[in-house]
Amino acid sequence: MFKIQSAVGNLFREFCNSVGWTEIHTPKILGGTSEGGAEVFRLDYFGQPACLAQSPQLYKQMAVASDFMGVYEIGPVFRAENSNTPRHLCEFVGMDFEVPFKNHYFEVVDIIGEMFGYIFRELNKRFKTELEIVN
Repeated sequence: MFKIQSAVGNLFREFCNSVGWTEIHTPKILGGTSEGGAEVFRLDYFGQPACLAQSPQLYKQMAVASDFMGVYEIGPVFRAENSNTPRHLCEFVGMDFEVPFKNHYFEVVDIIGEMFGYIFRELNKRFKTELEIVN
């Protein structure tokens, strides 16, 4: 399973690099919340209040507004949500990207389709044995 998980991250990175996007690494300890409406993990950071990042969204948008034609990040995301489920959303690895669009959000939907197509095709091609084991 770890091989497939690693492969998905690498294929996401390959796709993003192939279309000319820039990988960024955003802060994970913030002085305040980065999104409204979501609960955060609060902590004391050298005597100052801080919280764990809920999302790299703000930083991705700032990069695109600064004329990057596309940015992406693979990194941890923290959400203090009491989900009461066997699988929790409170800590996960996010694969995020941000791109500008000119006319319609369908431009982004098309990119998502291309990205998932690439990831699934390459997984089936390069990791057939591992997928059969998991299946």
